[in-house]
Order: sequence, then structure tokens, then C-alpha cells
Amino acid sequence: MLRYIWEAFLDLLFPPRCPACRTLVDQQGEWCSNCLTPVWAPRELELAGHGITALDACFVLCDYTAGVQKLMRDMKFRKGRRHGCHFTWLLSHYQNYYRLGSVDVVVPVPLSPERLKGRGYNQTEVIFRPWAENRQMLWCDALIRLKATLPQWELTIAERRKNIKGAFQVTRPEVVQNKQILVVDDIFTTGTTLNECAKVLKKAGAKRVVGLAIASGAQ
Repeated sequence: MLRYIWEAFLDLLFPPRCPACRTLVDQQGEWCSNCLTPVWAPRELELAGHGITALDACFVLCDYTAGVQKLMRDMKFRKGRRHGCHFTWLLSHYQNYYRLGSVDVVVPVPLSPERLKGRGYNQTEVIFRPWAENRQMLWCDALIRLKATLPQWELTIAERRKNIKGAFQVTRPEVVQNKQILVVDDIFTTGTTLNECAKVLKKAGAKRVVGLAIASGAQ
């Protein structure tokens, strides 16, 4: 009850608006239909065409363009943590989670300690953790990043694979062993990061690893 009273109070102080065009909407985090339609493109990616071998499947919700691209860049480079609720809303808007299969554990792609300190938060956790906990899915930071890597978008595909190789380690093998894992990230570019995560999770005994990202330019 207190939660609903607090949310109603916040709505009076800060009326909910679409993050892209600032039009008034019904609830906090919501996108208006005019801004959602150009970016909303839920799909399963064709992994073979990307040379992805460790992931069993990967899904994305949006095209990486327009308002999604702007907000994501704000979250990653301009301390725009407040935008997390708008991406969490997109997750709640998706209706076909059955396609993910049975999920035992949700694992975020980690940042390096240096990047986490500089940014102050892992944007993937800000976006996905409220959604996972709302669906009563086990959230576990079962991966750590062993080295600071170059931003993947700056590199060729070959350079990306070399850049990310050996970057991750499983810290909680007992949590992932014989389990079906959902690895989550903000953006799928070529899939090399998610694939490397899947490799080490399977080496630690994970039975199946599926990826889920908010946005991608890939098909």
C-alpha cells in the first residue's frame, strides 16, 4: 500500500513522460506509441551468421536507433542512470518470454572494476534486475571481468574476438552448474561479448545459455 501511495505522490510531482519526446504517458517508464513503434522489433537473432557458437539462442527487443540509441548512450556515457526505468518498461512490454525457455538464473554481463567505478553503476543491472526480481527470477553476479577491454564498437570483428577473449571468469560455479542461464546485456552488436560469457559459463557446467539484450542493429 505504501508503495502505491508513494508512486502516486511521485506522479503528481513528476508526471510520467515518454523519454524520447516528453509527451505525457500513463505510467513512469512508459514510451508513447509514436516513439515506440519505430524502434520496437522483438526477434530471435540468427546466430550462425554471426559466428556465435556457445550461445544456444539470443533475443533482442528493439532496433538500436532513434530514442533507444540516445537513451542508451546517455546511460553509458553521460551518467543517465535515470533512463533505466524506460528500458525496464520495454522488458515488461514484451509478451513472449516463453521463448526464452526455462530460466534458472539471470546473469548480467559485468563491467571492469575501472569502468564500474567511473560510471558508478552497471547499466545492465539497472535495466534488468528490477525486471528479473519482479518475475521472481534468481539474479546472480556469477561473472566478473578480469581485464579492462576496449569498447567493442571501435573494433573490427576479428579485433573484438581477440579483445574479449579471456575477459570473463565464473565466480559462482555452484550457482550455474547444470542450470539454464539467461545472460543479459544492453546492446548486441556482433555477439562476441555474450558468446564469450556463454563459453565460460558452459565450461563451469551450465547446461544451456540464452542471451537477451535490449537493442541491436543485427538480425
